[in-house]
Amino acid sequence: MGYHDHMQKIASLDILTDKDLQQRVLRLSLVIAGATSAATALVFALGAGEGVDAWWWGALVLGALVPLPVHELVHGAAFRLLCPGRRVSFGFQDGFLYTKTDGATARRGRMVAVLLAPAVLVTAGIVAIFLAAGRPALAVLLAGLHLAGCAGDLTMAVAALREPRCTHVRDTETGVDLLRDREEGLR
Repeated sequence: MGYHDHMQKIASLDILTDKDLQQRVLRLSLVIAGATSAATALVFALGAGEGVDAWWWGALVLGALVPLPVHELVHGAAFRLLCPGRRVSFGFQDGFLYTKTDGATARRGRMVAVLLAPAVLVTAGIVAIFLAAGRPALAVLLAGLHLAGCAGDLTMAVAALREPRCTHVRDTETGVDLLRDREEGLR
């Protein structure tokens, strides 16, 4: 009996075509964006001394665009590190960049780490860069925008963590499958 023969699919999260799931992701993204707007306004109100000039607007544009491919590269690196031996590739569909594997399956904790790696690492990098540049409002704004863009990853990670039967997660063409190792209960 092969490794995948004793895996039972509990649920599939199809982030690309499941309209209900897309609505949940959109709502989470909007909540994060709203909180980001409020936090950015608060930083400005507290008088951080940050002027809005041409540099600020240019940094806003670059700070919003550059993290997109970096986000996917971090996913790719996390897949390579935590799901060794799997081919990692990148794609672009409907205005979205994405990272995929050839169906990598990993223990739930490892795949949650893969899903959350960009949210943690890229967001921390954004904050560090713009705080070091003396632009705290940009740090808050761009970190929040990035996190709003991570809503799909966050939703899939939370789904895996909330499902008590989930022992493994498989990357799919359109999202992830939550799996249960039937043999783990026998050990």
